[in-house]
Amino acid sequence: MPDQVRHDHTSTVIPAHARIQDLKEQNIARNHPLDLVKTSIMNRKQNAAVKENSAAFDSGLLDSLRREAHVWFAEPAAITGASKLARYKSMLSPPEIERHSRFRFAADRHTYLVSHALVRRVLSQYADVDPAQWRFSSNQYGRPEISGPDEVPSLRFNLTHTNGLVACLVTLSADCGVDAERISARANPRAVARKMFAETEQRQLDKLDGEPFLERFFSYWTLREAYCKARGVSIFHGGKDYFFETTSAKRARIKFDPGYGCDDQHWQFCLTKPTVEHIVAIAIRANDQRERGVVCRPIVP
Repeated sequence: MPDQVRHDHTSTVIPAHARIQDLKEQNIARNHPLDLVKTSIMNRKQNAAVKENSAAFDSGLLDSLRREAHVWFAEPAAITGASKLARYKSMLSPPEIERHSRFRFAADRHTYLVSHALVRRVLSQYADVDPAQWRFSSNQYGRPEISGPDEVPSLRFNLTHTNGLVACLVTLSADCGVDAERISARANPRAVARKMFAETEQRQLDKLDGEPFLERFFSYWTLREAYCKARGVSIFHGGKDYFFETTSAKRARIKFDPGYGCDDQHWQFCLTKPTVEHIVAIAIRANDQRERGVVCRPIVP
């Protein structure tokens, strides 16, 4: 995976394991190696830089998907304004509007609105399609896929949201999944690990306490969720016939039990921390065994 920073005219572009301190103020040079995303990907200066062209079709961006996967991030709490939110709502399909209205709490309605506007605006950067014209269908586990318009590129995408963050992963043709979680204490995480994780992962967690335990727990959880979403199945149907090894703060690999019938060389995983509070896992099925660069892009839909 690339270890270099690249900038373009639409957004601040970083590899999934890069560190952002304040890219504009530091004026980081092209190709400067960085380490890990630490600070918020959506400070006001980045928002202003992305906002102008957030839905313009970019053929160069589409072409870059042949060798990259793109992860677009937004922080819902930073997106306000009645006219903007009304514009977002006008993009949604009737089923999306109906589901939006069913959320009991305003915060949940807001996150749903921002995340679904994010998908539509992001996809319209890869095809000359009005955001409101995208159509979607879902499989039995709720995974959405593009069903229209006709004659658009073979885009694949996956959406995730958690408290304070939404993210959309886009690839060209490749199965993909993304999951985000806020790193915070939860009720009885070791019991969750015993129920959901492989024995190898549980043994690693048993060696840890406090913040290192939570970081590893959420790494395993998001990796499993991202992998299952890329396969189009529920995490509760994912099984325990595989486990993850976090080879560094930013990379992971999957190991399958003998007889499982899968080749771990066909999968690419990475972890990133787009904010100090969040961890995001990305899974890409690389049937051609070609590793893609993972590029993170902040956006205001």
